[in-house]
Amino acid sequence: MVNAPTPHSLEGKTVVVTGASDGIGKAAVRAYVAAGATVVMVGRNEAKTAAAARSIMSDLGHASGDRPITWEIADLSRQDAVHDLADRLLARLTQIDVLANNAGAMFLEREQTPEGFERTFALNHLSYFTLTMRLLAPLVAASRPGAPARVLSVSSRAHKNAHPRLDDLQLERSFGGWTQYANSKLYNIWFTRALARRLDPLRVVAQALHPGVVSTRFATNNGGMGRLLRRAMDLISVTPAQGADTLVWLSHAPEALDGSGDYWEKRVRVTPSSTARDDAGAEQLWTTTSQLTGLDADQLIRDAMSHAVA
Repeated sequence: MVNAPTPHSLEGKTVVVTGASDGIGKAAVRAYVAAGATVVMVGRNEAKTAAAARSIMSDLGHASGDRPITWEIADLSRQDAVHDLADRLLARLTQIDVLANNAGAMFLEREQTPEGFERTFALNHLSYFTLTMRLLAPLVAASRPGAPARVLSVSSRAHKNAHPRLDDLQLERSFGGWTQYANSKLYNIWFTRALARRLDPLRVVAQALHPGVVSTRFATNNGGMGRLLRRAMDLISVTPAQGADTLVWLSHAPEALDGSGDYWEKRVRVTPSSTARDDAGAEQLWTTTSQLTGLDADQLIRDAMSHAVA
């Protein structure tokens, strides 16, 4: 039986959730609000995201004047949209206690964003990297003694099937949709480990997690093959609420502060694949991603940490 979050365990906290209009993200938002948090939902579709927010608030008994949920709209596969989102969040949030990097998808056919990035790589990896780097200042500002902010990145057990090509991150030479999805989930773990090495864990901790195979609309964007894959996945799927459980738990559990840069499944710290533990690969990915995004990530971290209140 899946445990519900401790009542009011997130009272007074501000949480930003990407991929929040459906599936794991929507279930996590419901649990966050039930636990007392104020949540910013990030979704791609305005009508769908707004409807999800209003449904959750209505179900949890929040009156029209009581709005623990707000929302922002962004296509996170586009770097310009990620930066626009970050600008809007920075303009209105001085503190962010939890950043839940949850948005993700798999594209079986190779597609490019308007900026020229392969779409799975752009959405599942670049958006996590850029949004986290841009929001470091309010994350650090939210930290208190014994209560650091948390960056949580939804990875997958699929990372065990990854075949990373550090000289061809976007698989321009030979593309496989499943391979690129598995690679992107490996990159979530590499990003988490590299980020954790750079952050003061008294200020911000970073964790990655596998939510389980969850009954959502994942993969259905890929036509008949995607729907066939979805039906096969549904044979072993858990509910969105069960899939969101570890994400929400990591947002408040003291166990998540006993180390940083780890990988979790069913509320348990587990050992990822040997490739996921290749920190030289993670460092190369960090450097290349900084170049691709045009961000001096290490300087952004130094700047955020230097402004931390002692």
